[in-house]
This record gives sequence, C-alpha cells and structure tokens, in this order.
Amino acid sequence: MSILDEKTWMRKGLSEEPAPVLYRMSAYPDGTRNRGQFHLLRFEEGQTDRIDRFVPHRHDFFELIWLPSARGRVVADFRAYPVLPRTVFFSAPGQVHSWDLDPSATGEIVSFTPEFFFVGSNQPDLLGRMSYLFTEIAEPLFQLEEAQSARMESLFKELRDASASKLAGRDDLVRSYLTIILTHLRQAYQLRNPDAGSFAEGDSLARRFRLALETHFPDMLEVGDYAQLLQVSRSHLNDELRRQVGQSASEIIHQRLVLEAKRLLVHSTLTISETAYRLGFQDPSYFGRFFRRYTGQTPGMYRDEAIRELMAG
Repeated sequence: MSILDEKTWMRKGLSEEPAPVLYRMSAYPDGTRNRGQFHLLRFEEGQTDRIDRFVPHRHDFFELIWLPSARGRVVADFRAYPVLPRTVFFSAPGQVHSWDLDPSATGEIVSFTPEFFFVGSNQPDLLGRMSYLFTEIAEPLFQLEEAQSARMESLFKELRDASASKLAGRDDLVRSYLTIILTHLRQAYQLRNPDAGSFAEGDSLARRFRLALETHFPDMLEVGDYAQLLQVSRSHLNDELRRQVGQSASEIIHQRLVLEAKRLLVHSTLTISETAYRLGFQDPSYFGRFFRRYTGQTPGMYRDEAIRELMAG
C-alpha cells in the first residue's frame, strides 16, 4: 500500500464509521487456537489478518509492534510520530491509531490480553509496571539502539519458535518470552525517560487500579466498583492513590473520560451531543463544562484544533 496523505487518512477514517473501528482478538483467523488471547504475526503479513492498520482503529487488547526496518509515521490518538528503523510501538486497549509506512516495512506484531498474560502468574499487577503500555501516560513509541535491536530480534525469534510449538507448556513458554521482551523494553524506556510514569514503580494497588481501569473502561465508572474489584474499601483506594500518584480514583477516572472524549471528537463523526451521550452524560451542556474544566477548551474548539494539527502533519 502506498503512503497515505493526511487528507486521505482523515477521509478514510471518517467515511463510514460513526466511531473508530474496534477490532477484537477474535478478528484473528486462528484466535480460537490461542483461546482468543494471544497472537503473533509478521508486520508485512498484517493485511491478511482482517485488520486494516492503515486507517484509524483501536483494539480490545494490548499490541506491541517491533519494526527493525520501516520508515513513515504512525498517528496515535492526537499526534503523529515519525517511524524509523528499530522502532517499537505500543498500543493499549482503546487507543486510536493508524499507520502510514513505506510498503517495504518489516517487523513483528504481538497481541495479547491481560487474561493470557496473567494465567498462573504470582504477580497480577506485572503489566501495570510497564508504564509505556499506557499511552496517555507515555509516548507510544521509541527507537532502540543497535545492541538492543539485536537482542530484540533474538527474543522475537525465540517467541516465534515457542508460539509455533504444539508441545505441552507452549503457552507458558510464550508468556515467559513475552515477559522478558516487555521487561527489556521497560528498561530501555526507563533509560530514555527516567522520570516517566508514576504508575511504573508505584504501589501495587496503584498499578492494579490502572490496569483495572484500562480493562473495564467504559463499562465501570464508579469508584466503589473498582474498590470492590480490588477488594479494598473506597476510602483506602482513594488514600493510597493520593499517596502514590497524587490523585484520587475519581480524578483518574475523569481524566480517562476526557481521553475517550478526545478520541471520539477527533476520530469520529459523532456530534458533540452524541459524544456526550456515548460517554454516559445525560446533559451535553454539562459535558461541555466538564470537558472545558479539564482541557481549557470547549469540545468544538478542541476538535477543530486537533484535526487541523493532524491535517498539517
């Protein structure tokens, strides 16, 4: 596929869907073989897996893309990022993104759900330590050094070999290699961003809350529901979050609502009133005040400015 210009990107992204297309793990042809929880394929084969990565879309799973050879750009939520050789890209559930790459790009795509990652795990908050996976906290991509790149190539080969196995313990090996890859990237990311992501090394409860919010949003919006899920009291959850990250649970949930509002405003044809109703607001006027309190702009002002910036590249 040839490189898409900005206007084509916007037209294709907004022509048919009222909101960005949501792809589920079941979109993969062999998803049932892996219980719909893990998938690995080469980037250059990606157009055969029923996901059009060149128009704005989102997933209900985590995705890690390793591009040892690629040039172009990726649009992630509201910003465009250059893609060069040795780029690693991270996508959390719900993030809207699209690719604009030279056709010769090569690499690996690994997709997984939290359920697959945590089977048999003694550390149910391990994903929460990977702050780079949560793209509202961190930029969603970075380049590896040459030595790190060679290591990543080796690890993906091991992951691919393990994934292809039909022997007992296959999924355990896949989880082990996936953990190693994520941890190497966590260290590489920390070297470039030593102060990034208070959730990365914070208290276990803060990490578990972050992961729970990403997993259950927007179906769960009440602090009490998250407290019950995490088996703590509402007051204890709020106290610990304030201590660890300086915000209450409701403040973090509100910020997540604002993030989703931005995604719908920029990447959908929904009106502002329809966006408000989609997010559970009964009064569009209240939604406008809520949005402005957190962003300093009305929804309409934000939409116009963000689309203008994306169109400008």
